[in-house]
Amino acid sequence: MLTSFSQTAVAKDNSNLTLCTAQKLQEVLQPATTEQPSVYIDCSMTLPKNAKITKQLIFAGGRVANIVFDGNGAEVSATYAKPSVLITSKQDQDTWQVPHHITIKNAQITGSLRIHGMAENGQGKLLKQSSHQAGHTERAQQAAPHHIILDNIALIGGQHNMMYLAPGVHHVTLKNSQFIGQTAGLALYLDAESSHNTIENNAFKVQTKSRELIAVDGSAHNIIRNNRFIDPHHGAIYLYRNCGEGGTVRHQTSHHNQIIQNQFELSMSSKLPLIWLASRNGDRNYCDADSGYGFGSSTNDKDLAQYNTVSHNSFNVKNIPKFYRWVMKVDDRLIKVSAQPNQLNCNRILD
Repeated sequence: MLTSFSQTAVAKDNSNLTLCTAQKLQEVLQPATTEQPSVYIDCSMTLPKNAKITKQLIFAGGRVANIVFDGNGAEVSATYAKPSVLITSKQDQDTWQVPHHITIKNAQITGSLRIHGMAENGQGKLLKQSSHQAGHTERAQQAAPHHIILDNIALIGGQHNMMYLAPGVHHVTLKNSQFIGQTAGLALYLDAESSHNTIENNAFKVQTKSRELIAVDGSAHNIIRNNRFIDPHHGAIYLYRNCGEGGTVRHQTSHHNQIIQNQFELSMSSKLPLIWLASRNGDRNYCDADSGYGFGSSTNDKDLAQYNTVSHNSFNVKNIPKFYRWVMKVDDRLIKVSAQPNQLNCNRILD
């Protein structure tokens, strides 16, 4: 177990993996059982058209590099294990085996897709230990999967966050995809110390139970561009920093993110604001749980969501009765800014 976090060793394997064997393909296609609920994949494959996959798909460790998984219209719904798709780093003593340069495309996923690095969430033991020393953001990113492309994916809602990028995950591109149905969690969660992810050309047609569609929680340098948000009942994109939860110090703020050229379609059920920069600012009862350290959220519970750009977004209020549309035009109703500096320009209301 790591006791010193002065540096994080990362093993890399940049070799081009060959296509999966016929035996591996059959292993993926066979129905899940309680004895074999999951299958590990470290090679490229294209599934038969419209296959039904009931096993959990796991892409784990540094051997998973430079591969393409083409679902070819497959339905993936893990019967006996969660999440349905997991991309995760593996620890080998003091070395992290990190998946990278993976493409997953053309699939329907029921449940959730998660990408894990040093921990499966923001409160993992090793992650928490790392967060108590300087340099945590860099260590978390070095230990996390990166350069992942998720293309033409349909995610069907469930009991958890539909897509989750754990602390440190970086350079993930989600494009040409859609979120459908209802979920007890969020559509997409970008957790602390993650960065440089691109969310582009997607449709968010899902209803959450009580949360916004996208949480940008201590995540930086992301691009959220040219997406459609259809009737979000609890807000669309909120930027904040989840101070103190689980005793983990959050080092990075939600800064230098770009929310640009998105389309928001509203109804009377849509909750405002749709975009909120610095949505928490220490308003949680666990913020003091990380006290005692000289950096990050331990010294300042505020979100510090700064240097973000919100521009060229359109808000369609044509489905709202004319009598109520004037409310949408009041300052801070559609876009709320609770930290500065940030840049807002060329956003417009379509009525």
